[in-house]
Amino acid sequence: MIKKKILNSLLNLIRLFVKKKNNNTIVYHSFPDIADNSFATFIFVSENLKQYKNIWLIDNFHLKENFLKLISNYTKSENFIILKKSSFRGFYYYLTAEIVFHTHGLYNYLGNIEGQIKINLWHGMPLKKIGYFENPKQKNVQISTYHIATSKFYQKILAKAFGVKQDKVKIIGQTRNDFLFSHKISIHTLFNDIKSYNKTILWMPTFRKSINKDIRIDGSIEKEKDFFNDDALSNLNQFLKGNNSICYVKIHPMDYRKKEDFQLLSNIKFIDNSSFDNNLINMYSTFSSIDILLTDFSSIYIDFLLLNIPIGFVFSDLDEFKKSRGFIFKDPLKYMPGKIISNVKELELFLRDIIILNNDQFVEERLEIKKLFHKYDKDFSKKLFQTIING
Repeated sequence: MIKKKILNSLLNLIRLFVKKKNNNTIVYHSFPDIADNSFATFIFVSENLKQYKNIWLIDNFHLKENFLKLISNYTKSENFIILKKSSFRGFYYYLTAEIVFHTHGLYNYLGNIEGQIKINLWHGMPLKKIGYFENPKQKNVQISTYHIATSKFYQKILAKAFGVKQDKVKIIGQTRNDFLFSHKISIHTLFNDIKSYNKTILWMPTFRKSINKDIRIDGSIEKEKDFFNDDALSNLNQFLKGNNSICYVKIHPMDYRKKEDFQLLSNIKFIDNSSFDNNLINMYSTFSSIDILLTDFSSIYIDFLLLNIPIGFVFSDLDEFKKSRGFIFKDPLKYMPGKIISNVKELELFLRDIIILNNDQFVEERLEIKKLFHKYDKDFSKKLFQTIING
């Protein structure tokens, strides 16, 4: 307690000394670097709020040149600096910035700094347990001035997850979803593919075993419950090839498996964050080119509700996942507006329904869940500044 008081006093002294110098300065941080809600917010500020000086704090500084090229594809503004997070200048700007945006926490041990607005943009409305839902006694829950939710329904959930009053959780939406309706880029660009497909499928499973950030095993990693075994993939590839369709499988950035671990197939492509980074593309810019989403317990489907496309929920380890990670909801299936798929045969039948028969049975159900999960369906970054910064 004494150490914390001394540290806070020192921080306040530093901020008092440099306060005028760093008004209108915004610090951004995300995992992965220069991505997600922080990136979308940064692009909005660069294009619309030119009075702000923008500072990016990144972990992988050796990729700085790539990040500069990525940014140049979305804004011509040069009003920003990229700094290594663990550097004196990076820490200095963090301490003295007027506003801080982050997705996974930033210098959490310092708490909130007086006079600074620190906003937890987070990285998706939760289906899986997070924060105090997962462990009521944990000590590394994100500390921020404000947190962001997509609706009143999620405002209550995030307030409990982060241990704050509801008025500290602002109903705005995920700023990354601005890219669903702007900066549209075809996902086929990743492979310079100009072929016209009947249907384009995106498969985004969450991780079962992670090797970075939060090391853990959730659900099952048994081979017999794996939809990505060689036989299953080969059969699915043949089906897709026969129906002129393609599936991109996006590996979670925390997953122990890499895209190189999977066999090369004609109509199933494994991709990861580097697939987008190397092509200087933000992932969310490509989502408008997707016709069908496959996922499991990932909150990505909540974003896709804004696009109202068919969703298949592919998993065979519900009970194991409940016992390990667990869910926010007592009955998560109640909030999954799509086909529940528990084996390879059911997956093929679902895809046949959509691709061949054009039979989408869950349109109304998706719209109902969308109303529950989303208050707004556009202009999320604009609402962020109208509500918190200028509110």
